[in-house]
Amino acid sequence: MKTTKLIVQVNRMLVERSKKSLEIAKKEILQEKRVSEEINDAFKYYAKAWYDVVHPGLVSIACEAVGGRADDTIPVQVAMLLLTAGFDVHDDIIDESRTKYGKPTVFAKFGKDITLLVGDAFLMKALVLLHKLEKQFPTEKINAIWDIINSLFFELGDAEALEASLKGNIDISPEEGFRILKMKASTFEAHMRIGAIVGGAEKDVVDLLGDYGRTMGILVSIREDFIDVFEDEELQNRFRNECLPLPILYAFKSPQTKRTIIDYLSKQRVSDEDAEKIVDMIYEDENVETFRNEVNQLAEEALTEIKNIPNKKLLSSVETLIKGIIEDL
Repeated sequence: MKTTKLIVQVNRMLVERSKKSLEIAKKEILQEKRVSEEINDAFKYYAKAWYDVVHPGLVSIACEAVGGRADDTIPVQVAMLLLTAGFDVHDDIIDESRTKYGKPTVFAKFGKDITLLVGDAFLMKALVLLHKLEKQFPTEKINAIWDIINSLFFELGDAEALEASLKGNIDISPEEGFRILKMKASTFEAHMRIGAIVGGAEKDVVDLLGDYGRTMGILVSIREDFIDVFEDEELQNRFRNECLPLPILYAFKSPQTKRTIIDYLSKQRVSDEDAEKIVDMIYEDENVETFRNEVNQLAEEALTEIKNIPNKKLLSSVETLIKGIIEDL
């Protein structure tokens, strides 16, 4: 899939809103020197490629969307960056992911034990910083933030557990795959809700932005699933160690397509020619086309609902997030 102008615009917006918190988060984790040089090297390796601009960017946007000051969210962004990084690192162990965005993961480079300890360190640092926020925000806001983390991040854990139980299962229905994907989108909802709370929003507006965040998380995951269809190495890893991307699950509704794709993915190595044939079959499949239409409908519903945000000046930016995700899908 090609990078569109809207995707570039979305990325630029998120980078601008998250660069300060990402820089602080890197300093926070790198200043924690461990006796083990291997762990220190793993921290440096992760930090060098650490480019999570989406989650902190969403906190900033949600806060400003309800009339708050984006800079007020920076301490929260930092803590949440560390929290999501911990989950990300641990997830690579579960999925046995050896590459991500074209680079070896910490798991691939340092092994399971070191990766587990690195993830633990991220989570511990996040909890410490979240505790320190109690001095910066009113008790009511802090309690609301903790409630969101407790509820929605546990939902993420449930999704990961469910997905792990289905590893290697090629008979998962697309509906079950979508259910897992929707549960994993809880982190997006959490960040939008937290940003709205920091900005001082009332419950109905927090709910509005939370729902928008959930939809955005679903759409981001669907886009990533379509991208994985083009990545032969990642696709084969998902076939062996994870759940298959949703477009393939929908294409599997056709028995002949299912048999053919499984034959390709069962090979020792999927060639470039094999990968191209898989992509062609998926994009020509009627079930996948129906799924794509449903995705566009989901995006349209989110765009309609989000028009009710208090800060109308930010509306075009919030709309661009969704439009960029589904463009060229």
